[in-house]
Amino acid sequence: MNTPINQPKGKIGNNSADDTFCKIQALDTGISNHEAWIAQVHQSLICQHGHPNPDDLCEDAHCRCKFGQWLTSSDTAALMDYESFHSVVEKHQLMHALARQILQKSESKQSISEDEYRNFTSHAIAFKLEVRNLQYTLMSQVCVIDHLTGAWNRYAMNAKLLEEKERLLRLGHSSAICMMDIDHFKRINDKHGHTVGDVVLKTVVGFCRDSLRKYDSIYRYGGEEFLFCLPDADQDEAQTIIERLCISLREYPIPTTNGENLSITASFGIACMQDEDPVEDTIRSADHALLCAKTQGRNRVCCWEDGLSTFT
Repeated sequence: MNTPINQPKGKIGNNSADDTFCKIQALDTGISNHEAWIAQVHQSLICQHGHPNPDDLCEDAHCRCKFGQWLTSSDTAALMDYESFHSVVEKHQLMHALARQILQKSESKQSISEDEYRNFTSHAIAFKLEVRNLQYTLMSQVCVIDHLTGAWNRYAMNAKLLEEKERLLRLGHSSAICMMDIDHFKRINDKHGHTVGDVVLKTVVGFCRDSLRKYDSIYRYGGEEFLFCLPDADQDEAQTIIERLCISLREYPIPTTNGENLSITASFGIACMQDEDPVEDTIRSADHALLCAKTQGRNRVCCWEDGLSTFT
C-alpha cells in the first residue's frame, strides 16, 4: 500500500473519491479488454486460417488497443505519481512487443518456440497482476479518504501523526498540529440546507489545501472540524501560516449551488509536538487552543503553550 503522506492532489485526492472509483472501474474495464485481446491473439496463433489484427503487428501496437488508448489518454494523468502505474505502462508495452514477435512469425508461417510462447504468456500474466496491484493501491487510498471533502480521514491521520512524531524524535525537527472549526456551520445548514453545507465543506478543504504548503496535510476530524499537520514548523512559523489562512479564508467568497456567494470564517487552535508528550496530548492541546479561539469570538488563531497567545 502506498501510504499517503501529503494531501492528495488531483489524481486520487484533489478530486473526490468518486474520481478514484472511476479509475478503479476503468482498470476493471481494461482487464476485460486485455482478456479479450489475449483471446484474439491465441485465436490467431491456434486457428489454421487465423489472421492477426493488423494493429498488433505495428511498432506502436501498445497504443492501438483499447487499454493502450486509455493509458495514453488524459484520464490517467492523475495516476502519474504511482510507481505501479508506470510499471503497468512498461509491462503493457513489453507484452505487446512480445506478442508482435510471435504474431509476425505466425503470419509468415515460421515456427514459434516453446520459450517464445512461454515468455509472452508469462509477461501477459505479469501485466494483469500489475494492473490489479494498481487497483489495490487506489482502493487502499479510498479507504483512508473522507468521501465528501477529499481530506484524509481519522484513520489516515493517526498513522501520519505517529509517523511525524517518530520523525521528530529521530531528527529533532519541530512539528505543529492545528485544529480548525468552521464558524457557525450549523447556521449554514439551517438557513441554506445540507447540500450547500456540503459545498462549503468541500470548498473550504480545497481552499485550505491550496493555501497551505505542499507537504502539509489535512484530515477531517469530525463534522466541520479539521486537523492540519504542519511538518518542520515551530510555533511562530505555524502561527504565521495559519493566521494568513484565517485572513484569506474570511475574504474568500464561496459560490453555492443556488447562485449565492457565502462568506465564512473559521477558528484555529495550534499546538506543537513535544518529545515527551504522546500525539493524543498534542491533539488535545490544539483542541484546547481552538476552544479558546471560539470563546474569544471566533475567526481567530490561538496557540497553546504554557498559556495561550491569540490573534484577532
